[in-house]
Amino acid sequence: MAFIKTENLSFAYDDDLSHAALKNINIEINEGEFVAILGHNGSGKSTLAKHLNGILLPTEGRVTVDGMDTADDEALIKIRRTAGMVFQNPDNQIVASIVEEDVAFAPENLGIDPLEIRKRVDEALETVGMTKYKNHSAHMLSGGQKQRVAIAGLLAMKPKCIILDEPTAMLDPKGRKEVMKTIKKLNSEENITIVLITHYMDEAAKAKRVIVMNKGEVMLDDTPHYVFQNAGLLKSIGLDVPQSTELMFELRKQDIKVPLAVISDDECVTVLKEILEEDRVTD
Repeated sequence: MAFIKTENLSFAYDDDLSHAALKNINIEINEGEFVAILGHNGSGKSTLAKHLNGILLPTEGRVTVDGMDTADDEALIKIRRTAGMVFQNPDNQIVASIVEEDVAFAPENLGIDPLEIRKRVDEALETVGMTKYKNHSAHMLSGGQKQRVAIAGLLAMKPKCIILDEPTAMLDPKGRKEVMKTIKKLNSEENITIVLITHYMDEAAKAKRVIVMNKGEVMLDDTPHYVFQNAGLLKSIGLDVPQSTELMFELRKQDIKVPLAVISDDECVTVLKEILEEDRVTD
């Protein structure tokens, strides 16, 4: 059984499906997956994200998380503990003045034993690399550090899934790198299911699966290599591609035979070396 499943999900903010933000979405996300969801502004990607832990409820259709229906009021608290969410602005997620107090806030409100909370806080801060800041003022941290504290706060609730709605949109390059490193670690080492909403193609390229939204519908759903080789299609709906893919795209325009399914710097370097070697042989 899929960990997260949407069945014929449609949603309209005014309940009028002639103005639907989501149209008949059918996706399944398995436990332990790292899925990136892409789309231009207004594509429905953030609206979809908010359905995956019950912040929004379907106008039509159904969403289940670990077998629980998001429309079931009695299951909603458990759903949000199972699939936590991190938003764009880290300042809006800090609720306590000291880092470790902020991470402890949610477990305390759940009535968890204080000794267990202490253990969870220490483990969560260690996981996101923020242990040495545990006694620091949360509001004095950098944007990337605040987002890692927000993620630690979710980890202290022991979620199976973390949904991140453009978590690096307000961060500088260093902060983006810190957060992405944390996300990858949580997925690869902790087996936490990751759903990443992003408009950065290089971030999406690090996922194991990419879903592309357009006008409230799923346009593509496959591996990053397959999705990004459709560079022309992505550009037609206002999306970019990873820089390495963009270079391949431009080389193809110059009739240079290179693969489009190149998404990382390492893959790009390999292809360019092969081109140089062929030129040497030809000369």
